[in-house]
Amino acid sequence: MQSEINPLNRGFCHPHFWLAIMNSLSLKDLILQKREYIIREMNRRLGQTPGSPYQDFILRTREGQRRLETWVGLLIRSLEGDRETFFKDEERVGYYRAVQGFPLSFSHQIHLSFRQVIGDVLKEEATQKRIRLLDLWGEIQDLNEILFTGYHIVAASFLKTREELINEKVTYLQEIYEFTRKMITLFNLPETIHFILRKMTQFFGTEGSLILLLRDQRIQGIYAFPPLEENQRIRKIMERTLEEGIPLFIDEGAEIQREIDQSQLKRVVAIPIQAHDRCYGSLALYNQKKGFKFTDKELGLLYQFLYITAVALESAFMLEEIERNRQELRLLTAKMIKIQEEERKRLASDIHDTLAQALTGIGYKIQFCKELAVKNPSLLMEQFTGLIKTVYQAIDQSKELIASLRPDLIDTMGLVAALKRHTENFKRETGIHIITHLPKSIQISSEANICLFRIAQESLMNIYKHSGAKTAELALRKEDGNAILIISDGGKGFDISQGLPWMKDKNKLGLLSMKERVETVGGTLSLKSKTNCGFRVEAKIPICQGNS
Repeated sequence: MQSEINPLNRGFCHPHFWLAIMNSLSLKDLILQKREYIIREMNRRLGQTPGSPYQDFILRTREGQRRLETWVGLLIRSLEGDRETFFKDEERVGYYRAVQGFPLSFSHQIHLSFRQVIGDVLKEEATQKRIRLLDLWGEIQDLNEILFTGYHIVAASFLKTREELINEKVTYLQEIYEFTRKMITLFNLPETIHFILRKMTQFFGTEGSLILLLRDQRIQGIYAFPPLEENQRIRKIMERTLEEGIPLFIDEGAEIQREIDQSQLKRVVAIPIQAHDRCYGSLALYNQKKGFKFTDKELGLLYQFLYITAVALESAFMLEEIERNRQELRLLTAKMIKIQEEERKRLASDIHDTLAQALTGIGYKIQFCKELAVKNPSLLMEQFTGLIKTVYQAIDQSKELIASLRPDLIDTMGLVAALKRHTENFKRETGIHIITHLPKSIQISSEANICLFRIAQESLMNIYKHSGAKTAELALRKEDGNAILIISDGGKGFDISQGLPWMKDKNKLGLLSMKERVETVGGTLSLKSKTNCGFRVEAKIPICQGNS
């Protein structure tokens, strides 16, 4: 028995029914059905275009693929009537692609590939008689209008953003130019630092800024604009950025971050000031009450300012060094003239008191012997004996005078023997006990010998005059191709942290003469002292290869 056939089932099988269904298929429905194929085909066609950064972004990154899928999805929504969302997205895309530096042609490539794929799909569907193009003509025109308007919006947004970026860069370049022009007119270090801090505070719109100045690997000072009571937290992050050599940030949660994109708003930004492989300190921008915007863009600008700052500080340090050397030279010249006059006066006095008197006595003796030769020859030999003794005394006195000018032991027995004798004499004359650490011998040039001996002389005399110490130490050794002499005491000392002592106290010019003497033979002199913590002098002189 045949089953009863449902009339509706008979309708589904009728060819006119399916033709009616196909003819009712909208362009939106067709794109939905072919969505995966459209995206795949767009990828293929985009891959055939000339290579570009944007092509790499779309085809080779997940973000790029998501971007393409989102664009197609929003285009479908626009065919449903929600054009505003698609147009806003196009405006956003134009902005971000301009910021990212992609050329405007990226949008044309996307639109063109979509048009080509849709054209091929419609052609294929029409050829297979699954659709009639005339029935879809209105939707096709809507799609063209949406694509055209979207491309116009992308282009307008892109060009507007690019113009804004260019204007912004021009403004920044103008700021950097004005900053540089002003910096090259400043020669005074405090004025330079004040200008830098004021400019950075104003430019980045922060409450204030600080510079921690580094010089010769030592913190020279910390400067603030506007004046600020020392903030230990800011100082610590500035010192930390010097240690790590990277920018550090404090976010609004008071957490220290190394990555700038951890948060857009910052409370403190600390960055090293570097140029020519040298570090001159660190700069901090801060807001105490609320965060300020600081992103990669601001960081890039600050780096440019800081490079100019580092060069300016380098120049300021150089000028200060030149001026200090000029002052040192004047002081040293005056000191040497004074020493020469005092030495001449001392020599004149010594010669008058010893050698001159002895020679005068010898002259009288010779005159007396001349008279005795006529009047009383029997006493002549006795007077000659006394005369010879007086001559020998004069010879000894002249040797002592010569030794006071240049110790003979340095030339005959060497530096070690000369230092031993000098420290023994010093202890006997002053009562200060000298603990010595001396090698058996050390072979160095005659210039280095006399240099180190004079350093020891001057240092021990300073201990006697100024330190109040009852003991001192003197050590001489050879280390890493250098002869090193160290004299130290546990006496009064003085504050050396604020600069070179002879620039503030003319009584310490002996230290300057020691420094110049050591540098003359290619060495270095380092001084360490604190108030009530003693004083330490270290002279380091390279040993010539032939003398090692």
